[in-house]
Amino acid sequence: MFQTNSNHQLHKEAVDLVVANLPGAINMDSLAGYDASYHVDWNGLKLVLRISRPTRKLSQPKAKWFFTPRDNDRSKADYFILMCLVGSNLEAVYAVPRVFLPKVYITITRLNGNMRYSYFRTTIESLGKKIMDIQAKLPQLIKISKGG
Repeated sequence: MFQTNSNHQLHKEAVDLVVANLPGAINMDSLAGYDASYHVDWNGLKLVLRISRPTRKLSQPKAKWFFTPRDNDRSKADYFILMCLVGSNLEAVYAVPRVFLPKVYITITRLNGNMRYSYFRTTIESLGKKIMDIQAKLPQLIKISKGG
């Protein structure tokens, strides 16, 4: 599906794929334009999508997936949907609540066994169920993450 190298086209395809897999989802890009403050509205939840292919700095032994949310994204979104590509294939999807985002950028180091985000991993087909599961457990997850 993700055959293009155009970031704009990748984003558009990612939004279309998420909307197709979340019944009743609204593509905010089509309503408010590409610079909408969030990309998908689903059941009152605001979703920001980021899609990435692995990249590697010369100093790094392994490629990683990097995602950079804008400050506006952090204040508007309830969830960040991170989509990891390998070549043109969607290899992993993460539904990360805003409260669990790091301050600068998000790094996925491995698709399997990534300690920080493993709980939030899902498939595109199970995205809605995963978001609802996380939403139901969010107070408990926040409490656990704060060590309480």
